[in-house]
Amino acid sequence: MSLRQDHGPMEVRGLHTGFLYSSAYLEDLAGTPPPALHPRFEEMHRYLEHMKPAGLLPGRQHIDPVDFPQFLSLINLVDVEYVHGHRRFRFRLVGTVQTAMAGRDVTGMPVDRAVLPSQVLRITGNMELAAQSGRPVYDRFPMPHPDRQFIESERVYYPLAADGRNVDLLLILNGYF
Repeated sequence: MSLRQDHGPMEVRGLHTGFLYSSAYLEDLAGTPPPALHPRFEEMHRYLEHMKPAGLLPGRQHIDPVDFPQFLSLINLVDVEYVHGHRRFRFRLVGTVQTAMAGRDVTGMPVDRAVLPSQVLRITGNMELAAQSGRPVYDRFPMPHPDRQFIESERVYYPLAADGRNVDLLLILNGYF
């Protein structure tokens, strides 16, 4: 595996082709190489790559949750809304494990009101990166919910686009330690 960093997030080549690491996660690592990603993230990536139309991003219409029942409780869906030319993010669906780990259900809430204020820029920055780049973005940090910061969690933000080009939904696959 080789790592390449331009200005901002690091791209992973080799085993994890196509993933980006969040800049905040790279700062947290303080120059040490990122560890291997959990196989669930690669499995979802392969599935989405297989289901998408040639040369385009997959959309919600291309995926069937029946194909990945082992991940359903770990998945969040986030709507990408455009308000006055700016992206806003809203939780459409929150997996049962995510809800249990957070200790509350944030379904229907805007992301900037659903997570701790100290984590809003990190999380929405990852969502922006996935929406702008059209590429999955990996991040790992303690659970960003009140009274739950002690739970180490990781996630990949996978961009989805109904028209194949303009990201309108993020599929977030979570993992916990």
